[in-house]
Amino acid sequence: MEPLKHSDSVIALGKRLVEELGMEPGVDTLGRWMAHYIAELIRKAEETDNPGIRSEAQEKCCETILKLWEHRAVFPHRARPLGNLEGVLLAIEKFRGEKNPWSVFSTEEAERIGGPWIWFAKVVEEIGLRMCRIATLMAIAEASLGKEKRWLQEHKEMLSEEEIKVIQTLDSWLSEEILWQTEQDRVSVGDLEPNERSRRVLEEIQASIEQIKSSFELLLNKVKC
Repeated sequence: MEPLKHSDSVIALGKRLVEELGMEPGVDTLGRWMAHYIAELIRKAEETDNPGIRSEAQEKCCETILKLWEHRAVFPHRARPLGNLEGVLLAIEKFRGEKNPWSVFSTEEAERIGGPWIWFAKVVEEIGLRMCRIATLMAIAEASLGKEKRWLQEHKEMLSEEEIKVIQTLDSWLSEEILWQTEQDRVSVGDLEPNERSRRVLEEIQASIEQIKSSFELLLNKVKC
């Protein structure tokens, strides 16, 4: 049963590649030819009634699919895992890769150091990080993470450990509940419908900007020019 199970999973992957390559508007001629070729191999493997011919067709079909899958890094973005999230992942890598010489102020540190400038720095830092986090979650949500999760749900055994980890991590981020300033409840970005999600996030950013403006007004009142 194991060879058959493996064969079925590989052919299922082939069907997914045919689907994605066929729907990709910018795919090149070679990509379309490969999609057509794989589809033809799958048809032959599934439609023949002769066990010997079917076994040979399945073997050739699976071998071709796996060879093609090894080069998924150069597929059009729609046809490869994490392709839709390429820009978001680059941005996250840049944010996290840059060394920040500034440390996050705790409330205790701000009280100990004291002064209006430190308090303003603390407010701006906290609110800025919050806006950055929410905006990044929005970018993930709008980059079709659901499509990426389908790779995990249907073809997990074909993905690399890194691909699996990235998809699972991004999904867990979207599932984290947020206490929204504009509405006093906890709900994750991923659980919101697109229109509601946009409304809440825009209102949240607006409220955050108003907080910074209020803190700036306090700073103006305390600092002698």
